Amino acid sequence: MKLKHLTTVFAAIAGLSLPAMAQVIAPETPAAEPVAAVTTPAPMVDPLARAAAVYGTYHGDVTDVKSQGFRSASDIDEALSNLGGHNSNQLTQGWLSYSALVAAQDSEFRAAVLDIEGYYGRETLMRGLNNDVRYARSLNGGGSAVGSSLTATSADSRRLIGAAAYVKEQAYSLQGAGWAKGRVGDSGAIADSLMSSSKIGIPAQGGLVTALSSPEINSVLAQAGQSGSPSVWESVTSAASTIRLPASVSRLNNQQRIAYGKEPIADRIATLAAYRILGADSGSIDGMRLAMQERETAGCLNMAQLNLQQCVAAAHKHYEVPFCIGEHALSDVGKCIGKVSQ
Repeated sequence: MKLKHLTTVFAAIAGLSLPAMAQVIAPETPAAEPVAAVTTPAPMVDPLARAAAVYGTYHGDVTDVKSQGFRSASDIDEALSNLGGHNSNQLTQGWLSYSALVAAQDSEFRAAVLDIEGYYGRETLMRGLNNDVRYARSLNGGGSAVGSSLTATSADSRRLIGAAAYVKEQAYSLQGAGWAKGRVGDSGAIADSLMSSSKIGIPAQGGLVTALSSPEINSVLAQAGQSGSPSVWESVTSAASTIRLPASVSRLNNQQRIAYGKEPIADRIATLAAYRILGADSGSIDGMRLAMQERETAGCLNMAQLNLQQCVAAAHKHYEVPFCIGEHALSDVGKCIGKVSQ
């Protein structure tokens, strides 16, 4: 245990008292009653995996649009509903959680977290994480762990902006298609429907929850954080149940760094990554949920949704809607998550 670790831990937990623990006492079973068979509860689904799957579900719909294009008005309607109906807070939490899953693969950071847990105990470390969101990133490897997650985010941002360019190009080419010249109908009602959907959000695809909860995902996540790796979501569709890293495109990019003023976001990524390394249990849920709350990105995504709804409300022809999708449901989202790195 290094002196730096000792000093950091004491700073994180100093002056804190243990929280009162509520105890639930099962009623006493009469001796004459037969003893019921004990059933093993189902293992807890990692909250980070479940949240990240919402982000993955969004990317799966992006892949569908990129690969299938628009062949009818119903294709446009489906893409608009899938890409424009996400809840901004849920999508933010999903992006943060995915970033944390990538950051958790850093070997130095993982060793530091487990070292402190082994020396001081899980409960003490949890108090440190809950008490100071900056604590996790100060550990050995914290900076490089966040850097790897930003590298993955940068790849995702480029993917979304590239998809936006493709979709907006279709908006121009569709002007020559007869069906695309038809009137949208009640565009105001469509915009209102998008708003209603965004208040609820789109649930995570079950196969992605399973894939992101599996230990096999760690090797993919580790590669996603390496400089030059493409977005892992390039191979993921809306029906995907597995996640594989696409063939890497040769690049000479360096690992991404946190942009000025975005350190609080980096702190949350590192904190969530530490929780991932420790493993989810009932004692970590509240801390994880608190660390997932990130207002700046959520506000950016919410503005993108509002702009999408206004754009759709002003549309008259079917071919105009893909431009709204490309600009606000794809490009704006890519820019929102891309702001965190430089």
